[in-house]
Amino acid sequence: MNTPNLFGWMDEDPQERRARVRADATTVEGKSEDVGPRGLIIQDPYASQILNGQKIWEIRGRPTQIRGPVVIVKSGTGRAYGTANLVRVLGPLEIEDLERALELPKGEREEITNEGLPYPKTYAYVFTSPKWFENPIPYRHANGAVTWVRLPDLDLKAVRYAASPLGFPQPSLG
Repeated sequence: MNTPNLFGWMDEDPQERRARVRADATTVEGKSEDVGPRGLIIQDPYASQILNGQKIWEIRGRPTQIRGPVVIVKSGTGRAYGTANLVRVLGPLEIEDLERALELPKGEREEITNEGLPYPKTYAYVFTSPKWFENPIPYRHANGAVTWVRLPDLDLKAVRYAASPLGFPQPSLG
């Protein structure tokens, strides 16, 4: 049911819209929208630092709406190495924010101090609960993907995770 709007057009009922969006999300050109988890491509040593819990901010030039478990893919390897929970995006940030950010390793803060902001608009993806896979998992890299990749063959519930380097079980993302 549509209701009149003050501006003279009809607004769609929120329940009808949610049902339509859910229905639309189930197919894209006849394919299921359920195409596996998302992988974030990160250069090393930063990818390893995130998975080791030494770095909880990943610096990027654009914000993202993605939240939840993200697979950490080391750039140039064709392999996924673990997961971390993307909980928030901060920014745009100023250089002073990054120079003081204890969420970044000291070397990265010094690099920013010496070289300036890496992007005209700089954002921090905030991660929690990093977990290494027991073994790196190969994946196929889509042509043109430089930041995010879909991993349709990866079932995070079936993956074996490495034991925590601190000697206790790692918390679940799920």
